[in-house]
Amino acid sequence: MPDKHTATTGFTLLELMAVVGVVAILAFLALPSRTGEISQIQVLESLDLISNYQNQIAALYAIDGGFPTDNAAAGFPEPERIIGNYLKQMEVSDGAIHLTLGNKVHPTLVGKIVSIRPVYVYESPTSPVSWVCGQDEIPAGMTVAGENLTDAPPESLPGRC
Repeated sequence: MPDKHTATTGFTLLELMAVVGVVAILAFLALPSRTGEISQIQVLESLDLISNYQNQIAALYAIDGGFPTDNAAAGFPEPERIIGNYLKQMEVSDGAIHLTLGNKVHPTLVGKIVSIRPVYVYESPTSPVSWVCGQDEIPAGMTVAGENLTDAPPESLPGRC
């Protein structure tokens, strides 16, 4: 027969619920940082996907001294035909490339736009073309082509952007 004075071992239901609650709160706090990281990876993959188009636009500038006004002028497919896992379309406008995010992208980025714009040294077509992404600052001594339509949240843009 068990002794009434012997202590029982184990945790009470209340203690277990408290531990589960603390773990849930910690997981909830960690979630936003992970979401931003996922979004950045998806934007980065979209940027990698269109890198050849950037090179072609830079080459057109070196040849013609100007930037293409749209996809057709650049010799690219129609915007909705340039797609990827996270890219709904890619549109060229006055040299700028506007990526509309979609498909399998994180829900916070669906329909958002990331603009990549060429920056160049004015009246020097032999100088290399560089690119700025989103709200990046324009380097001193350079001119930017196209309009910035970026409406994706800044925390979703990768550092390389």
